[in-house]
Amino acid sequence: MSLGLPQETKVINAPLATTRKPNMRVNVFHIPESEIEPLTLKLKASQMEIIKTDQQSTWTGNFHFAARPVPTPVSWAKTYKDFFSGTKIPTNRNHYAAFVFTNGTECYVISYGKAHFYVRPYCDYDFGIEIAKRIADESEIRQTASRRFQGRRKKDIRSFTYHTRLDVESGESVEYLQAAVMLDCRARFGKTGKFGTSVQLTPDIDPSELGQFLDALGDQLAKPARFALPRTTLISEPDEVKRYDELLRDALLSDSGTTEFTHNSYDLYGVDFVFASDGNFTLGCPGYPSTTLNRLDMSMLKGYIAENRIAREDLLSIKVRNEAEDAPGYTQTIKEALDFIADDDRVLLTNGRWMHFNQDYLDFLDDFLREIAVEDLEPEFAEVSGTEPNFFESAAVNRAGYMVTDKDYSIFKTRSKTPVEAWDLTKGSRVYAVKFGTPQKLGYVCDQATGLLELLRNKAGVKAVPNFTSYCLWLGYQSKRPLDNITATGSIILKQKIETWARKARDLGVEAVIKISRKV
Repeated sequence: MSLGLPQETKVINAPLATTRKPNMRVNVFHIPESEIEPLTLKLKASQMEIIKTDQQSTWTGNFHFAARPVPTPVSWAKTYKDFFSGTKIPTNRNHYAAFVFTNGTECYVISYGKAHFYVRPYCDYDFGIEIAKRIADESEIRQTASRRFQGRRKKDIRSFTYHTRLDVESGESVEYLQAAVMLDCRARFGKTGKFGTSVQLTPDIDPSELGQFLDALGDQLAKPARFALPRTTLISEPDEVKRYDELLRDALLSDSGTTEFTHNSYDLYGVDFVFASDGNFTLGCPGYPSTTLNRLDMSMLKGYIAENRIAREDLLSIKVRNEAEDAPGYTQTIKEALDFIADDDRVLLTNGRWMHFNQDYLDFLDDFLREIAVEDLEPEFAEVSGTEPNFFESAAVNRAGYMVTDKDYSIFKTRSKTPVEAWDLTKGSRVYAVKFGTPQKLGYVCDQATGLLELLRNKAGVKAVPNFTSYCLWLGYQSKRPLDNITATGSIILKQKIETWARKARDLGVEAVIKISRKV
């Protein structure tokens, strides 16, 4: 059998294959009209010069470039400084750029390198997620980042296998998505995208077509969203911002609180995660001494404030300089550096901006709470008065068949010397944690119940585990009229606490139940 060419061969002169241009990766921020001028001044102050102006479609594009960035020290080089005898100790230079497109009142910025540190404070924080709701495929989610506001888990990054559908838990606020792009949008925007405060896409275009690409993004924003996504939305009313700034000042001067530095978990710049790393932090405030620290937490910040007697009106002028090893340094205002929740106002501080929970977030939370079983209320307990101990001692409680376990520290035994009060009442295999009062007071019993379930979950130091199958929060809600369902409460913090408790009970295979009386 011959392996050679056949006697008659036909040669086809095929044209040479054309080289296909690679997809262009663009990271786009949307800038509100009021922030265009401040952003332009910031870029100029950050050693960025306009080296090219381009007219595309209806857009004017100015390409800002940092030709002479400040050198960044190489951390390991200090360790081996004696090895560089006769040679200058090396430094890194990280160039960065921002392509700023304006069209009347509209503005977009395409960032490169560390330019996102300068652009983010001026951007529309909802832009990336709003684009996701219009072009992302919710059945093909690759990664999410979300925030919770109760319980131990505050921030969470999750990665998924292919063909994973978006599944957001109630109580979560979604900050970031990585997902496939819908089939009908891929010709314009590429196959996949990352969506945060900015949007990163890979369209099949070259730099001369960026104007048309931005036109297409604007067209998508005008369309209705394809799916709901719980998150937070910006507060821009000056009087509201001023009021919440005062609450933050209160927290900075307080001995307690739940304020945290964002670098203790991660911070999100557009679609880039910045994690805590080794390096130094410098705290400074105009008119006061600065201090450099190798780690930073709230006790150190409050110590700096107290030691230098920083006036209340100057607190929000504090800045934090981050000098991470072998990475570009950057400076944040104290508002940008902190996470803070104003519990009674459904408001949080994130990325330096005050935010409300959006309607999608509230709807997801209420939908979960409606699924929690509600125990029928005995007529004699429709209204309750007095204190919990007086209630436990009442004849009505005894007649109804409840066993009082209030202050019984023998039920739940741990190796800790600190006694644990398990619950207040039992009836059959159901246990009851009881609290009367305002939503804030009711939140305390939720925290206690959640803490008990956490002990059961990790079994750390637990000697004896009581037998129960159902856990009921009996809430004597102080209100002018009866509360038919806990979703009717105006306290989002109470809802969040109940959701956290119920989800933890469910994870342990314990039935979560709510019972509501009216406190008079």
